[in-house]
Amino acid sequence: MRKAKILATLGPSSDQQFVIESMLNAGLSAVRINMSHGTQEQHEATIALARKVASEMGTALSILVDLSGPKIRTRTLENGTPVELIEGQAFVITTREIVGNSREVSTNFNQLPDAVEPGSRILIDDGALDLTVESKTATDVICRVVTGGILSERKGINLPNTPLPIPSMTEKDHTDLVWAMGQNVDYIALSFVRTAEDCTKVKGLIKDLNKRKLGRALLVAKIEKAEAIENLDSIIEATDGVMVARGDLGVETSVELVPVYQKLIIEKAIAADKFVITATQMLQSMIENPFPTRAEASDVANAVWDGTDAVMLSAETASGRYPIEAVKTMGRIIDSAETLKPQQLRKPVKFSQAPSGRTSQALCIAAAYAAREVQTEKVAVFTESGLMARRLSAFRSGLQTFALTTSADAYNQLSLIWGVQPFFDGELSMSAGSNLGEVTLMDVMSSDTDATDAMLKTGEKTLRTADVVNEGETLIMLAGRLSGLGLSSSVVVWTIGESVPRR
Repeated sequence: MRKAKILATLGPSSDQQFVIESMLNAGLSAVRINMSHGTQEQHEATIALARKVASEMGTALSILVDLSGPKIRTRTLENGTPVELIEGQAFVITTREIVGNSREVSTNFNQLPDAVEPGSRILIDDGALDLTVESKTATDVICRVVTGGILSERKGINLPNTPLPIPSMTEKDHTDLVWAMGQNVDYIALSFVRTAEDCTKVKGLIKDLNKRKLGRALLVAKIEKAEAIENLDSIIEATDGVMVARGDLGVETSVELVPVYQKLIIEKAIAADKFVITATQMLQSMIENPFPTRAEASDVANAVWDGTDAVMLSAETASGRYPIEAVKTMGRIIDSAETLKPQQLRKPVKFSQAPSGRTSQALCIAAAYAAREVQTEKVAVFTESGLMARRLSAFRSGLQTFALTTSADAYNQLSLIWGVQPFFDGELSMSAGSNLGEVTLMDVMSSDTDATDAMLKTGEKTLRTADVVNEGETLIMLAGRLSGLGLSSSVVVWTIGESVPRR
């Protein structure tokens, strides 16, 4: 079973049914909705289509909505025509409402003159244009062009090492968050996170807007600012998971530091039991070409060996010419990486980690020990919200994890998590007389005089029907806190086909 997952951005190149079907067949586990482009109405239709296709194919699919954040941009140019900036020339960035040319351009960031000082660097278009501030007025920032090139309309502006007096979440982001929660999406990605407080505020909003019976949408903190690196430990503690957003991170810091930060972020996230996504330009050449470069293939493989939960495709699938081929290619690279260097995927289980006081951590350690003692690599986790499966995944023990849940929400959400193969146990739901996806495991207990045994046997049936376990095979059955159920907080060694073991 493939352990690292594939997250692909949907856009004009991929928001058709046959493309989504083909990408799912190629191993797609999650889709990203980029709120920097398109309308809510367009994205709503795309989400509905993705859910429909996944349901018809009988597969789990996570939906991640990526909020735009306070992206600073240039505005329009005369006749919409790109202009050339020459090294050494003066160039003005202004908050005045003007139509730009080769001498000046306006910006959507009205506080720019207050944010910069003489000597500050201003990078435009992902660092393709490099300017140094020489002086400023109330409305204008007068710069000298250090590295010239072509400037098009509405290009991003980065201010490396310059603290910005604006929140990570804009009014548009708030509106988009309310809309996304109404779509019952699985993950919310927050752009340009700088401090743990940014995460705490948005997690509070997510909880307030949550309508799920069990669990909620999970927050992904995008690490793309120098300030986020400085506050990395506290941000990881405050969020549910992180994204290594290498595009802006490389502009805000430096290109040579991106691989260093990538390894650091992944290592710290896994150590804190948080999931992590590696993103940006992973198969960039496949926007225009049907094959990646050798360097890109190595890049994806190294992210897999680092332990990332998921690798992400951006323009490759959103607007590129070969979205299906990009997903297939990424899948083949992951398979090769996980097959040819498996020891990298079996890092020591965190037995030496300082005690957390959490029952879930004790159970995960017990399951990993038990698996080693009985020489099995398979563990089945009964979970209501998906939390126990995520905790076990973070151990990176090499165990093949089957997540059994009665929650359709947890089923979809877990498809993004490393090493987890989710199963929606509809039979358990039906045995409780409830609608699919709306029943807790406690409901199952109350519907059967020996519900714990029934649940274990039904879980076994689900795994055997899926052909992931065989008669006589031993596996570990694990359960966290299940609303008072007898199986709650248990680790059970079970041989398939035999009687339910006494506890």
